[in-house]
Parts: sequence; structure tokens; C-alpha cells
Amino acid sequence: MMRRYFIGKQFSKAVFWFRIGLILMTVLWGLSGLKTCDLPTTPGPQPTTLIETEFEPGLNIFGVLRADSLSGSSFFHVERAATTADMYAGENVFDTTATVILTDILTEEIFYFTTIDDSTRIGYYYNAGFQAVAGHHYTVKVQSDDLPVLTGTTIVPNRPQILTNSLNINGDELSFGLELTSDTYEYICYLFAGSEYIQQEFMNDGGDSTIITFNLDGLSATPTALVIVGYDNNLMKYTNSTPSFIPQTYHEMVNTVENGYGCFGSLAATTIKL
Repeated sequence: MMRRYFIGKQFSKAVFWFRIGLILMTVLWGLSGLKTCDLPTTPGPQPTTLIETEFEPGLNIFGVLRADSLSGSSFFHVERAATTADMYAGENVFDTTATVILTDILTEEIFYFTTIDDSTRIGYYYNAGFQAVAGHHYTVKVQSDDLPVLTGTTIVPNRPQILTNSLNINGDELSFGLELTSDTYEYICYLFAGSEYIQQEFMNDGGDSTIITFNLDGLSATPTALVIVGYDNNLMKYTNSTPSFIPQTYHEMVNTVENGYGCFGSLAATTIKL
């Protein structure tokens, strides 16, 4: 089954704020549309009591295993969960003394991730010799002082592949066929041209393949590389969750680890030089 996607918008450094603005405009448009749309006018049942939750100390991580061509590109960012009061009081949440142990379930190999001497990477843990293998199942265990031992699991997706002889540049369009695999839940395609790039992202809905088309009108240089990234289920859920402007916010629906907070996921990336 073949599907067709199209994109022609160029992304800049302000893409985050553009998306926030787009969300706000969408909300305002939706509110104005209530006057003409046939929507329910009676709200559903409302809560009668305020449900309070007790803060539980723990680790908060963002760990990503990367199956790409670069050894040592996988990482873990480790923090201590903090209350809102602690956060506004300037409490240091970065954890630089944790023990981070990764295990390959298939081969039973064990890898230790450690911090590096870099002031811009405080709380980040790396293993320069580790390279994630597509299709392998990994578990992580993160321990720090007397906090609960955080654990998580991920299965690294297969590296994205384009269909044979499908890459084509025709005038102001570049297109290719992308093979879809069941272990990949979201794809992001980046087309680079000098210092610029345009991108397209979409969820995998279970088809065998799809056709991706880029509009080259907005690029001022010739395309030089195509990078295709596939996310596992954990990373897909976490990156698509509702963003919060308050650090350390815990959202139960997007937590992908046990005995702690945050996300442990994986991705696979393929780079094609043009």
C-alpha cells in the first residue's frame, strides 16, 4: 500500500515558537468557530474535589539509544526530580554521580555510561565505544544514592530504507519511496541544502511503504543530504506529549520508565548523500 506525503515549508531556529504560535492561533480559531459549528453546549460532569498527589523523590532521565553511523552517540541525561518550590529556589537538579548500566538482552553484554568533563553537558552520560544495534532489546538501570533504582526497556528500530531506484529529483521536487517497518512508530525526514533544511514527520499507520515528496522552491542551495530517522514507541510518545514550560513536570501518560520519571527510548537513522 502506497501513501503520499508532501511538504514545502522551511524550518528555522524559531520553529519552536512558531509551533506555539500556531497552537494559539488554532485555539482562537476553534473558539470563534463554536458560533457556527453544531457542537455540544452542555459540559460533562465536573470533579467535585481537588485531587492532591504527594511528591515522590526519584530520578528523572532522558535516555536515547541511537542506531546510526556514529559510535558513542547514545546518551542519558540524568536529573533528580524536584518540587516546584525547589525548582524556583534554584535547586541543582543535575545528577553527576549516578551509576548508569545498559544491558543488551540478546547478547547479555553490559555497558557502563559515565559523565564527561564538559561544562555544557552536565548530567549527561556517554559510552564512547557503544553503538546501538537495530532490532536489539536493551534495558537500563540508573541508581543514585538512596533514590529508587530507575529501570527502562527499549527495542531499537530497524534503520530506515528507501525503495530501490525510487529517489528522484524532478524540477522543484525531490521524491522517494520509504519502506515502513512495524518496529518504527514515527518517521522524521530531513533534507539538507547547505546550512538550510526542510523536514517532514509522520506516524507509521501500518502500511508497507509511502512516497515522500519535498518541494525545493524555498531552498537557496542544492540539496546535499537526506537523513531519515525512525523512533521507537517510547520516544514517539514522549516527544509528542503536551510540552510543559515547567521543568521536572511529571506526566503519567508519557512516562516510559519504572521507579522514576522521564523517557528511555531509541531511534535509528540513515544518511544518504546526494
